[in-house]
Amino acid sequence: MTTVVFLFLFVSIYFYLIFGGADFGVGILELLSSRKNRKVTKKIAYQIIGPVWEANHVWLIIVIVIMWIAFPNYYYIITTQLHIPLTLLLFGIVIRGTAFIFRHYDAVVDSSQSIYNKLFQYSSMVTPFVLGVSAGALISGKLIPVNTMEDYSFAEAFIFPWFNITSLLMGVFIASLVAFLSAVFLVGETSGEEQRIFIKRAKKANMSVAFSSLLIFGYGFYAEEVFIDHFFDNILSIILVIIAASLLVPIWIYLAKGKKVVIRVMVAIQVFLMLGAWAQSNFPSLIITTEGPVSIYENMAGEAVINSIAYALLAGSVLILPGLFHLFKSFGLFKVLPAPEKK
Repeated sequence: MTTVVFLFLFVSIYFYLIFGGADFGVGILELLSSRKNRKVTKKIAYQIIGPVWEANHVWLIIVIVIMWIAFPNYYYIITTQLHIPLTLLLFGIVIRGTAFIFRHYDAVVDSSQSIYNKLFQYSSMVTPFVLGVSAGALISGKLIPVNTMEDYSFAEAFIFPWFNITSLLMGVFIASLVAFLSAVFLVGETSGEEQRIFIKRAKKANMSVAFSSLLIFGYGFYAEEVFIDHFFDNILSIILVIIAASLLVPIWIYLAKGKKVVIRVMVAIQVFLMLGAWAQSNFPSLIITTEGPVSIYENMAGEAVINSIAYALLAGSVLILPGLFHLFKSFGLFKVLPAPEKK
């Protein structure tokens, strides 16, 4: 049953990155758009993410519950040493959701709308960035072993583990990735000139993803990071990354044609391969400290607890997954719109 729990943990992280990422990306695209195009993005955001955006955080909750119950040692390390970026993440989620609601349903349209817009846009940028920073901290090798934290200063124990080049580059990578996911999603929800706008944004975001990933690997080589050794010691991880990179060619081809379903499937596969490469190269030592890797099996919950949470997850999936499919289908996730007209 441990395999079942691992599977749900991986799938929940993946779904949150895909669906929640596309949600966050709308705000990033809006922030980085011109005044004219910003209105277009805002209008599409209301039409598309308005009905479904709250459902995205279900996956984050599942991840937290699994970590808390099944892997308390990892949960303790993450929530203790990364409490600053995680607090910023929580604030970002709350502020973003609040601003989204108020700027849409506020009965009085006045200067406060500008404040709501800024809060929504900047929190949409900050939230995935600190999520990436937190993920980068796990593999940066800067985390302090929990049994020796009292020997370090506050900055050494709670700031430097995540405020480092590897973690910050990972933050840029995740922010770029969610912007790309959102642009790809919005390509399929628009047509004509609006669709051409989002095609251009998707290409720019995709280039940012590729560039930031190269920076992560480049700095990893330069600084001799442990995660680089883990990656190149694992043939399967290398193969997964090569396949993910090779998908860029068909993605750009079908992106230019505005093929909604095809590009969404390809991008979803690409993200799955990248996440799988990370998990494969580091598992079971998904956290790297200054004293070396920490296995997720270390101080794991007992068999009875693992069995209980596995059965609960299996039962819950019977209700959640069909409901999720119906929700997206109801709001036109699979409806194909015409490709942009060629000039």
